[in-house]
Amino acid sequence: MNKKPLIISGLVVIILGGAVALMAFLSSLKEPPKIRKVPEVKKYVRTEEVKYEDILTHVIAYGRVETAQSLDLLSEVSGRMYEGKVRLKEGQNFRRGDLLFQIDATEASLTLKSQKSNFLRDLAAILPDLKIDYPESFEVWQGYFSKLEIEKDLPPLPEFQSEKEKTFLATKGIYSTFYTIKSAEERLRKHWYYAPFDGSISEIVLETGAFVNSGTKIGKIMRKGYHELKVAVETKDIPWIQLGAETSIYSNETQQSWRGSVARISDYINQNTQSIDVYISIDPSGGKIYDGQFIEAAIPARIIKDGMEIPRNIIYNGNEVFVLEDSLLKVKPITIHRLMDETAVFSGLIEGEDLVAEPLINAHNNMKAYKLSEREIDLERKSPMDSKLTERQSDSQQNKR
Repeated sequence: MNKKPLIISGLVVIILGGAVALMAFLSSLKEPPKIRKVPEVKKYVRTEEVKYEDILTHVIAYGRVETAQSLDLLSEVSGRMYEGKVRLKEGQNFRRGDLLFQIDATEASLTLKSQKSNFLRDLAAILPDLKIDYPESFEVWQGYFSKLEIEKDLPPLPEFQSEKEKTFLATKGIYSTFYTIKSAEERLRKHWYYAPFDGSISEIVLETGAFVNSGTKIGKIMRKGYHELKVAVETKDIPWIQLGAETSIYSNETQQSWRGSVARISDYINQNTQSIDVYISIDPSGGKIYDGQFIEAAIPARIIKDGMEIPRNIIYNGNEVFVLEDSLLKVKPITIHRLMDETAVFSGLIEGEDLVAEPLINAHNNMKAYKLSEREIDLERKSPMDSKLTERQSDSQQNKR
């Protein structure tokens, strides 16, 4: 029997067994690797103590300045137009009582003088009859006749002393002629147009020398120092605004501010803006302001009793917030009294609770969290430099081993 294969197989088994035993012995001499614990990652949140108080909110709105009083310059008579004391140019300032323009009154003036002459003739014709039939009134009418002047307006007629005298004057056409002349005097005054207020010319349609008819538009004027701000307010904010409320007005362009008050609130929705127009009268003492200027208004709203103002972005699902209780986040409902562009006024939490005052991502109920103030305490106990130094010393000891 050939024993050589058996001997070779035995040697192989012995060698392999010795190698395994040697590896096990050498492995027993090496220390097991140190398992580094994963440090706990704490989530810190900024909190604010719930505290209620009376809050005055504001409605922020934007709009353009409009002159509160503007008039169209219309000619009430026909004739050649000429400028008056001021030049008929856009932007021209004027004072109250200044002659803005005039219409040639030569023909109208001569016609009026002719009517007055006829009136004098009629009075002169009835004086003898008055002396005979109404001697008690003769001196009165004689004095009235003596005071009449062609170049001046007619004075009021004397009072009649009896119904018979009244009938006599009426049949002679004294009353009809008198009131015809008074009407002509009023029409003659319309040839001169005087400024009704301090202001400026905003528009000119016709230049001096043009012929105008009755009702022709010559231009447009606006009152100086009397402006209003027309702002568009959302329908939901209208119930919070009160007439007469003092308003703060500000211009970002000129860095100016004014005071004003709510003058009017429209009763209908503006179809262009789908909002309601609110008109704010501006106090002119605040400085120069221009028609058409775009400015901002902060209208005070009604006072909310026992409320707290918070950012809108910390409200979830319409009416829920996070509250920190015993290092756990708790979802709690709130009562919202008013929503504004960036903030909201609410109640419904217990005063003294820690409200999470910052928006959270992927947060949920009963999630572990800590106050941001506790993080500062942890950093004082163990600074980042100390942590890095400890890690470096641990790595150094392992390398030596």
